[in-house]
Amino acid sequence: MARPYSLSRREITLVLFSVMIFLVFYNFDVTSDFFANPNLSGIPSNPTTDSGLDMDIYGDWVSDERHISNVHKQQEEKEDASEGDIWLKTDRVPEAQKQVIFGNIGVNDGFMHWGKDIPETRIVKHVAGFSTMDNVIICNGTIFIVTDSPSSFPSLGSIASSADDSHKAPLPREWEMLSIEQARDILGSYGGLIQGASWLSYNAIPSNYTLFSLWRTHSSLNTSTSPDPFRPARRLFFPNIPTYKGKRPDLNGPIIRRQRSDSGFHPYLPKAAFPLLGLMYKEDWEDYALMEVPFVFERLVVADFGAAARSANDVPPFALPLVGLNASKEWWDPIRQNLAKFLHVNHHAQNLNSGQKTVVTYISRQDATGGSRLRRADHDALVNALETLHESNDFEVNIVSSEGPWAERLSAVAQSNIILGVHGDSLADSVFMRPSGRSALMEFFPSDVFTRDAETAVRSLGIHYIAWWNDRWFESDSLPPVVPGSDLAQEVRIDPAAVVHAILEVVNRT
Repeated sequence: MARPYSLSRREITLVLFSVMIFLVFYNFDVTSDFFANPNLSGIPSNPTTDSGLDMDIYGDWVSDERHISNVHKQQEEKEDASEGDIWLKTDRVPEAQKQVIFGNIGVNDGFMHWGKDIPETRIVKHVAGFSTMDNVIICNGTIFIVTDSPSSFPSLGSIASSADDSHKAPLPREWEMLSIEQARDILGSYGGLIQGASWLSYNAIPSNYTLFSLWRTHSSLNTSTSPDPFRPARRLFFPNIPTYKGKRPDLNGPIIRRQRSDSGFHPYLPKAAFPLLGLMYKEDWEDYALMEVPFVFERLVVADFGAAARSANDVPPFALPLVGLNASKEWWDPIRQNLAKFLHVNHHAQNLNSGQKTVVTYISRQDATGGSRLRRADHDALVNALETLHESNDFEVNIVSSEGPWAERLSAVAQSNIILGVHGDSLADSVFMRPSGRSALMEFFPSDVFTRDAETAVRSLGIHYIAWWNDRWFESDSLPPVVPGSDLAQEVRIDPAAVVHAILEVVNRT
């Protein structure tokens, strides 16, 4: 019988050494962190060129975990010399500001067990169609307000509308007010928590002023007299607008590129002007309903233009928070600056004594497939007149298409002191023009047609406004009566010489 084989001391040593080498390289990240620990005496915290192996592995890059990522390193260096940059290194952001932006939320903070102490809804701010509330609960597609003091709340019809008919108050399956006892029976003892501030646009028809109105409503909390903390919204829900238009294609058929639904603004705009805001559409809202668990909105800002329209006729529905909710004088400036910084244009207000040129931008609708536009002869004459104005040393002129590239159009708008254009959706971007004592919007209408949307928006920001009917112009103290006109495309006539004369008058009066 053969004698059992026994390992020699040399073989045992080789085996142990091999196992140790395997463990070191299998856990290479942990090992490298250990040897790079600056708290260990005698071991350098950063790899240097003294070691050939270290140079091969690390190169000459110095590790700095404070940076957002190495991908942004060149962008950060480029922006170092700029004041108020939007591209921030995390080591530049104070801890207090990090808390305001990101909060203090852990991975296990998405659910809560309230037992019998169900969160009670609190109304914070309200004007018809625009409300800020805490502890609003959604469950199975219904939005619940939980309170034992219903008289302290506005009516549901003043808060929202039915998704089926914006002229009517919401149905019980859409919005409902519950007592605390009813909420315990219907909603149970636990649910999800949607942290931070959320926006809810309950409109089924998109509007170009949705973001503008929601920010004004939210900004009413950011005043020196408000006891409530102000934090930017993290998400915007569109419960009644799907992500894509049209019928969903057959998954087994050919690949079809689907067109996004119209949300009232260019999809790039919230990413540039509201970079912390995530967008969620009808399908996302339905996901929450199908989960059959209540979710609590920590803070919810609601915009419903139907509810606003039922309450007032003297201003456009989107404008009720502009006249009904107080806000700081600079309430829009952070958003305007966000966009200007993103586009790398001057975000400071223009000093009239600085000697800078007056920037005039004409937003042309001649390439638009629908809506009104200038008569061709008047468009050509206006372009020629503006080019003559551009030849002087005092003016810079931009002529951009309403259908042109978003960045090109918004860059021109963000640098402009005076904007001209035919009435329509494209003039909603005028709220981003550069403020100065000579800022003005000139809006061209077909004869006997006038709407106050653009006028109300820019006037809330201190921007001068002039409406045009052919060669007649009207300022804020002499505006014509509101006459919406038809949805059909109309040819608009103007007097280009009179328009240029008005531009010079606006500039010279300041």
